[in-house]
Amino acid sequence: MPPDFDVAVVGAGLVGASCAWECVRAGLKVAIIEAGLPGGGATAANMGQLLIEDGSEAEFRLTQYSVRLWNALRPELPPEVEFDTVGSIWIASGEAEMQACERQHRSYAQRGVPATVLDGTTLARMEPNLRPSLAGGLLTPEDVVIYPPPACRFLVDRARALGARLFRDRPARRLEPSGVLLSDGSRVTARTMVNAAGTASPLLSPGVPVRPRKGQLAITDRYPGWVHHQLVEMGYVESAMSEATDSIAFNLQPRRSGQLLIGSSRQLGHDDPAIDPAYMRSMLARALEFAPGLEQLSVVRTWAGFRPATPDHLPLIGPWPSQAGVYLATGHDGLGITESLATGRLIADQVVGRPSEIPIEPYLPSRLAGGNHGA
Repeated sequence: MPPDFDVAVVGAGLVGASCAWECVRAGLKVAIIEAGLPGGGATAANMGQLLIEDGSEAEFRLTQYSVRLWNALRPELPPEVEFDTVGSIWIASGEAEMQACERQHRSYAQRGVPATVLDGTTLARMEPNLRPSLAGGLLTPEDVVIYPPPACRFLVDRARALGARLFRDRPARRLEPSGVLLSDGSRVTARTMVNAAGTASPLLSPGVPVRPRKGQLAITDRYPGWVHHQLVEMGYVESAMSEATDSIAFNLQPRRSGQLLIGSSRQLGHDDPAIDPAYMRSMLARALEFAPGLEQLSVVRTWAGFRPATPDHLPLIGPWPSQAGVYLATGHDGLGITESLATGRLIADQVVGRPSEIPIEPYLPSRLAGGNHGA
């Protein structure tokens, strides 16, 4: 008896929703399996930034490709996605970080990414609520912030409008050769399965080298115009790529509501979803070092989420050698929102056997299969 679906996507966060949408657009019959609310997990806990990173050539290609897909989709997105091109300023505290800004500027210039080096005076004029002693920074004017949950719902709805079927509130218990066993004992039969379950992906695909990296965020009351760009310390990338168990870096983001989103923190291997008060205090103290006036503002909510991290800081996009018929779309760490659309496109490319616009080899899960987990 033929399976009910060509593809069953497990996980309806933004990565899974993108995979489902791209697969159904490619002419496949798609099932979407979600344990709770689409976009209710890591997608809802994320800062929602779309930016081009170049920590490695593979990271640059994937983020650049995905940002291009996001910009192409922008005219169709509903207003509640809050797609705002606020730009980012990477802040240098001293001369060494200014040199890092210069190097980053040269790298972006060679790749055609708009960026401008700012001296301390210009930085203070553009963002007067930063402390005045900062050396300068690097402006990347095309960076975007979005509100991810409505974007996720938009893609799920688009996929369903094209024929995809959503299975909600019945978590996937096991991936089988013929499909997905659900928690109520029913099965969704499919030729191909896409494991887009984020930090839960190893539970469905044993051996997948993904670990939870906990992050905490805080959001203030409404203070329109208090900052004008996403503000990030130059040490953020080093913090994000660090193998250290815990790290904190300043990240302050204006929201369309007038609120300010404050981050960021990373705690590798932590699985307790509760706020860590001491760590939250450290994160807020770091923010005050860069923007002392935050002390006068009111924080109205704090929360925590989990990023799926891989040993080499690149996502897993493609077949998982240990499970026939299973593709992985996980391991994006803090870049899942940025990289979601490209991930969906690359998964669909592989499932239907069409060429991809960027090389897929750096992201194939086979690179970390069999215990080969070196960076």
